[in-house]
Amino acid sequence: MFEPLSLFVGSIHVRFHVGDVILILLEQGIPVLLEQVSRRFPKKITKRIEVEDKISALPDDLLVQILLLVPTKDAVATMILSKRWRYIWTMVPKLDYLNDGIHKVGFLDFLFGDRDSYQRWFLRFIDESLRVHKAPVLEKLAIGLGPRCPVDVNVDVGKWIEKAVNRKVREIEFILRWSAEHTSLPKILYTCDTLVFLSLSEKILVDVPSLACLPSLEDLELHSVVYKDEDSLARLLSSCPNLNYLSVERRDLQDNVKLFNIKAPLLESLSYEYVRSHNEGNIGGGTLVIDCPALKEISIADYSGDSCFVENNPHLDKAFISGFCNPDDKFVACLSSVIDLELVLNFATFAWFNTVNFYQLLECKINIVDEVDWLEPLMFLLQNSPNLKVLSIYKTFIQNAEELPLSWNQPSSVPECLATHLEIFEWNEYGGRNEEKELVKYIFANSKFLKRAGFSLKSTSQNKKKMMEELESMSRISSSSQLIFSTQLEYMCVLYEKK
Repeated sequence: MFEPLSLFVGSIHVRFHVGDVILILLEQGIPVLLEQVSRRFPKKITKRIEVEDKISALPDDLLVQILLLVPTKDAVATMILSKRWRYIWTMVPKLDYLNDGIHKVGFLDFLFGDRDSYQRWFLRFIDESLRVHKAPVLEKLAIGLGPRCPVDVNVDVGKWIEKAVNRKVREIEFILRWSAEHTSLPKILYTCDTLVFLSLSEKILVDVPSLACLPSLEDLELHSVVYKDEDSLARLLSSCPNLNYLSVERRDLQDNVKLFNIKAPLLESLSYEYVRSHNEGNIGGGTLVIDCPALKEISIADYSGDSCFVENNPHLDKAFISGFCNPDDKFVACLSSVIDLELVLNFATFAWFNTVNFYQLLECKINIVDEVDWLEPLMFLLQNSPNLKVLSIYKTFIQNAEELPLSWNQPSSVPECLATHLEIFEWNEYGGRNEEKELVKYIFANSKFLKRAGFSLKSTSQNKKKMMEELESMSRISSSSQLIFSTQLEYMCVLYEKK
């Protein structure tokens, strides 16, 4: 059902419910008399009238600020409060139609008896509310159409985008998951000089004109969209001279791009995810090129089997790498400057630990998601990270009854980071195997500045009490270190928040 809307203005508290009356008001340009609404909802309107005079005394600017705090559908619903409120919502500068169109089922779903009817109503609701909206500047427009959205309804989604651009919109988020073909957005979108944030997802065809110009765009998200061709991608990025953040999600080889060239001179943060479906296999054949000299943060989860090349040697501060198959030497060299590193271990990344000097690395999180012999590569990492302060081991696989054997060989020399810098050591899903215990003993015995050691015990372990006693009995060279235990999977996140 539609949630009750509560407004607090000083000591005034207004609470009401809305129904299909909203669309009736919108479709008629809101000329419906309150007396007509009162006959339909007599009890609810009677409660509203008791506080009408006090609310009517509030200035328009304050009422608009109040409506910015509630969902768009509830803001529109305030038209039934009183004559004073009838047009206030039309001046709200942010319109958000995301949750209703994708996730939620509301009062009208119950009223109409099925979701398809609700989705049809939702399309009409967007169309009509945008038609009567009067704010001179629309700061944000967010629209989400789910997979059940009917495609036979005569709704021009491009018209919504055009209206937003004409209102000097600053933020657009558009998620299109309907079953129809991919939809091109109006060309005017790509020449909007006020747009700062743009997010496009799913059934959208990115068809960028040659005269594209987005001078104010700083944040761009392209999630599972399809590009008309590689030139459209290049024109889009080149039209954003001030792009600071880029997020890309790709699925399979269905986006018409083989050479994915990310060229953005001022880009500082890049998130790139490419997941290939199981039936397609890791055949590779594509190429990712990153030409962003100002890049500071990078997150790559790439399972495509493609090649990756880096140009202009960015100085990275923070990196997350998962499933990365074929990076060139320049990319690996860029990791030497990172301060914060998170890696999902695989055989490809093992080689980096022995070849890269992580001379600035302060925090490192190692994710172990497969059965691999990871103890020796970890020691190489410690040897090559002289300033490391925080080390986290995060094991997320609980699949095999018998785990593969691990190899433990105590290093001939103590890593510099243990002797001079390591302060926090954390291990999620600690299993208490002999080799794992040897690693913990070694770290405890050599980490002179250790302040905290935290362990989340393996969830399938039978004797957690014994494991805790073994860890407590291990000698620690740092007399001020604190030993913490937790069996919660979210343990690591909690500890990071407390740092």
